[in-house]
Amino acid sequence: MRSTWLVFGAALVASCSKGESDKPAAKTKPKPALAPVAADPPRVPDVVPKTSSALKIDGEWDEPEWSQRALRHIFAADNGEQARPHSEVRLLHDDRNLYVGLYAADENIESSEHFDVQVGDLATKAYATGKLDPPIDGANAGIDRDGTLDNPKDDDEEWVLEIAIPLAKTAFAPGKKVPVKFGRCDTPKDNIKRCGSWSGSVSLE
Repeated sequence: MRSTWLVFGAALVASCSKGESDKPAAKTKPKPALAPVAADPPRVPDVVPKTSSALKIDGEWDEPEWSQRALRHIFAADNGEQARPHSEVRLLHDDRNLYVGLYAADENIESSEHFDVQVGDLATKAYATGKLDPPIDGANAGIDRDGTLDNPKDDDEEWVLEIAIPLAKTAFAPGKKVPVKFGRCDTPKDNIKRCGSWSGSVSLE
């Protein structure tokens, strides 16, 4: 009797094994291919990139260098938080000029409003009119305004300055860092004066 049970058990095991082997193998789902991630070009902190294309000094940041290559800093308030209204500076250069881009969010643009600009010992005020005071010999400034000057009855949005400063008028030299500072104060329609700035030491690429 015992031998009969052994034979029966062996046959059962063989049958089960055969059944398992007859099952179609489970299909492995292919892993989805990861889309390649485009890496941003590496940027060296506080080094002003060099542009190879000509920049039109008109207050319009149409050239891709302003968004893709420029050194950019957003202004901070005295407490270290981002300044409001929003202000920022962007910097580029070529063989002849240092290019300064200045952005000001502004709900009421007035002709007296300005950025304070310091590059080494060179200092000027860059006004919402497009004027530099004192003027810099050989410098060129362009302004674009989204709004009207000196009209508090309407709601303005922003103004942008582009300034080309001859490198010969600055202290820049190969490998030399130059202190720079940019600042702006604004009094929106709530009559509360707010200021912001950025300063650092930069060299040319």
